[in-house]
Amino acid sequence: MKYLDPIKKFFKNKKHIEAIVLAVIFIIVIAVSASRVRKLRQGAASGDASAKNAFILTDASGNSTQKSTVYKKEKRNSNLHDLLTEYYKYYADGNTSKIESVASPVSDMEKSYIKFMGSLIDSYDIKEIYTKDGAEKGARFVSVYEQIHFKGLKSAAPGLDFFYVEKDKSGGLHINNLYSSFNQTNKENDMDPKVVSAIASFEEQKDVVSLQTKVQKEYNEISLSDKKFESFMSKTFPAKVKAWQLKYRKEAEKAEAAARKKAAEKAKKKAAEDKKKAEEAKKKAEEAKKKSDSDKKSKDTSESTKPKGDQYKTTTETNLRKSDSVKSDIIKTLKKGTTVTKKGTKGKWLKVSYKGKTGYIRKEYVKKVKSAKKSDSSSSDKSKKKSSSEKKSSSDKKKSSDKKKSSDKKKSKAKGPKAGKTIMLMDTYNIRKSPSSSAKRIHLAYKGEKVTVISNQSDGWTKVACSGKIGYIKTEYLK
Repeated sequence: MKYLDPIKKFFKNKKHIEAIVLAVIFIIVIAVSASRVRKLRQGAASGDASAKNAFILTDASGNSTQKSTVYKKEKRNSNLHDLLTEYYKYYADGNTSKIESVASPVSDMEKSYIKFMGSLIDSYDIKEIYTKDGAEKGARFVSVYEQIHFKGLKSAAPGLDFFYVEKDKSGGLHINNLYSSFNQTNKENDMDPKVVSAIASFEEQKDVVSLQTKVQKEYNEISLSDKKFESFMSKTFPAKVKAWQLKYRKEAEKAEAAARKKAAEKAKKKAAEDKKKAEEAKKKAEEAKKKSDSDKKSKDTSESTKPKGDQYKTTTETNLRKSDSVKSDIIKTLKKGTTVTKKGTKGKWLKVSYKGKTGYIRKEYVKKVKSAKKSDSSSSDKSKKKSSSEKKSSSDKKKSSDKKKSSDKKKSKAKGPKAGKTIMLMDTYNIRKSPSSSAKRIHLAYKGEKVTVISNQSDGWTKVACSGKIGYIKTEYLK
């Protein structure tokens, strides 16, 4: 197995993996070393597992449970045999929609790879299927010893595949594709560390290693006796895989550019619509103001029959407005203690005059100035009213301060990169389906990848386009 040493070194270089990792994946599957690839990724497993001992899991109550480590040979025409026969038929045909009926999830990248492989393979021939108890109840670790018939090759390539098979809701068998060699290498979808650890332990068991050695020996013998086979597997096939990957990346970049363009056009259209709505709203407001001013002139006589001319003082800093609405224009901001003359009342508002200007002030922000005749009131009453006024003033100040803080907080939340801006990521981040850390990850964006900003949200998330997909990323990562 000396020829596998360069492959092992290759996998230790992560940057190299990102370049043509898939070419190596399939060579290793054919060379019966899929388990060794997983050993290089054994960071999720805790401790060293013995090849001679059973692996230990923990059940829901915290008790350890020992699983069987003895290979069970599967009979032909069993439900599992039928499931895997279907899987390999669809794989050889490049039929990804059918594959999804027996295995899931299957990413867009893996679908493209399956279609590519379908163009090179005639068929798969299952020789033997072996199983062991899986990491969870009803699940099974499955080793499939098969022969792969490539188009144009006389000799079939011996291979050893791994599957993690579970029962679905109806009790039927289904392949959990999270633990396929493809996803374990590319990590497009998150895996359960406990299952990954159990798989690593399974791969080290004596009978599993023995089966690997058996198929490896067969592969070596064919490579030595069939030069065309050896040349295809060591040169032609890796070159084809690399060409596929370059094509896939080019298509992904093209899709990303199209998504950016579409997002920019959508943002531009929305901006135009918002501008139009704002202009229409402004026009309506002006028309409403004209009507309101006209109505006020006719209603001034009925606003109040009480004597006018009473003096009031502001109990806090407040605004003198053009009409009886907090949305109306501010004539002047009056300081605490400013004296105004009452002209009338309207609901919760006082109509007042100040230095030749007439406007409206909320009643709770002023107090009436008592005349000299009424100043003979008891000191106790004055003290109570003063206390009440001071409390009210303090309350008003607090409300004003709280409103300002709330406004400042909302403004700070809205900060972020502008829509349409393209940003290069400084690290590897998750792009999620919705603005939540618990939402499904739809793409893993690597350091150096570019994202295009679609819109900012006040909850700390930004909507972006990346690698042909639209999702959400934390705003703080976009610097």
